Amino acid sequence: MQPQTETHTLGDYDVTVVVTAPPYYENCMVVRHRPSGAKVIVDPGAGAAGILAAAQKMPGDVVAVLLTHGHPDHIASLAEVAAVTGAPVFAHRAEQVVLDAADEWGQALLGRPVPVPEVKYFDDEPTLDMMGGIRVVTTPGHTPGGVCFVFDGFAMTGDTLFMQGIGRTDFPGGDSRQLAASIRRFLDSVPGDTVLFSGHGPEWAAADAQKWWQAMGPMMA
Repeated sequence: MQPQTETHTLGDYDVTVVVTAPPYYENCMVVRHRPSGAKVIVDPGAGAAGILAAAQKMPGDVVAVLLTHGHPDHIASLAEVAAVTGAPVFAHRAEQVVLDAADEWGQALLGRPVPVPEVKYFDDEPTLDMMGGIRVVTTPGHTPGGVCFVFDGFAMTGDTLFMQGIGRTDFPGGDSRQLAASIRRFLDSVPGDTVLFSGHGPEWAAADAQKWWQAMGPMMA
C-alpha cells in the first residue's frame, strides 16, 4: 500500500508530506529548495520505501535528515533513509538522551528496536546553513530536545504543536509547563502567515494557531 502524499509549493520551496505507516500515521516531510536543488527529509517515520520514493520524485540531492525529536514513530526509518541518501542526521543535543534509548523506546512503542545512525548534534538555536537557511527554535516539553524548524514561510513543528492540539507530556522527559512555555515562545517568533506542518494531522496557519493558543493555552499550562 502506497503512503498518502501531498505536495505544497511555498515560495522557493516544495514540501511533500508523506503520511507514514500505521499505527501512528506520522507526517514525514520532504522539502526541496528550488534555487539550490537541495532537499532535506524531516522525521522519517515508518515506511522507508515511501519516503525515499517521494524524495526521488524531486530532482536534487538530499543534504540532511532533520529530527524534530527522537520518538520511534518519527525515526523508524531513520537508519535506512540515512544509509540510502548518505545524508547527515541533525538533532538537538538535548535530544541525545532520547535517541540513545531508541531501542528501548522502539520495543515499547513499535515492538522492535530502532537503530540510530551517527547524529550531528547542535546546541542552542542555530540557523542551519542549507536550503536558504533553516532557523531552529527550541521547544522542549514533549521531549527534552524537541525543536521546530522554521523555513521562509513555513515551519515543521513535530509533536510540539498540532492543529488545535499539543504533544503529550506523560512520557519520560515530558513537562507540560515547559511545553506550554515553548509553544507560546514559538508562536511569538513566527509571522501569522507561516504555514505550520506538524508531526500528525493537517497543516494550519500560525495566525490560527496563535488565536487558538490565546484561548486554550492558559488551560493547558
